[in-house]
Amino acid sequence: MTQKARRRGGAALVLLCGAVALGAQSPLRVVATNSWTAAFAVAAGASHVVTLAPTDLRHPAEYELKPSDVEAIKGADLIVYSGFEVMATKLGDAAGRQSIRMLKIEADYTEAALRASLTALGDALGSPYIAQANLAALETFLGLWKRDLGDAGLAGAPIVAHVFQAPLMTELGFRVVGVFGPGPLEAAQIAKLSPLSAKLIVDNWHNEAGGPLRETMKSARYASLINFPGPDGTTSLLDVLADDRARLRAAAGY
Repeated sequence: MTQKARRRGGAALVLLCGAVALGAQSPLRVVATNSWTAAFAVAAGASHVVTLAPTDLRHPAEYELKPSDVEAIKGADLIVYSGFEVMATKLGDAAGRQSIRMLKIEADYTEAALRASLTALGDALGSPYIAQANLAALETFLGLWKRDLGDAGLAGAPIVAHVFQAPLMTELGFRVVGVFGPGPLEAAQIAKLSPLSAKLIVDNWHNEAGGPLRETMKSARYASLINFPGPDGTTSLLDVLADDRARLRAAAGY
């Protein structure tokens, strides 16, 4: 087993042990729009989760709701979504016709978003202690990651980041001096960002847009991080953070 796999397995074990130690998970039937909202639901204590967007999609937020999905949500107790999904409006209409509760969460990896979303989900699922235990594990992981970056002399380092990775980078203590995406970079944006003295270009693997900056910011290291579980065998929120930590370390060379 590789060191990376061991890290990911250890992260998953923390989540599992937190849930087991605090009792049975919620029996409510949950529908999640994609692997990211599903991972939030599981971390909050959901045990029966139907995920609509296939996990092998590169950018699950672009998934369109299908007639078979409308059938899949029948009998659901709760639908978890983030609001950025293409399917959000149609899903809301389908849920309204079936009188299914929808819970919108903030899906990013900042401590504030994790705390707000897991607390709301834990309350909705009737499993607040599981949600709080897994929140504590995530906060501990972020704290250790911040310490590593500080030890490597990267605390406060200037970077440019994809708009979907900027919140996590700010949480980790980087100084985000420029943001790009989610659409392709235009010439004016490249001209504006390129002179910035950034140590890193942090892209979003699910819809990469920073490629042109690699040509114009040759002294900056490039990392492409994930948000949705799925790549590299990730399944949980903690898996994603562990995977991104490894990707960033490899790119930054610390």
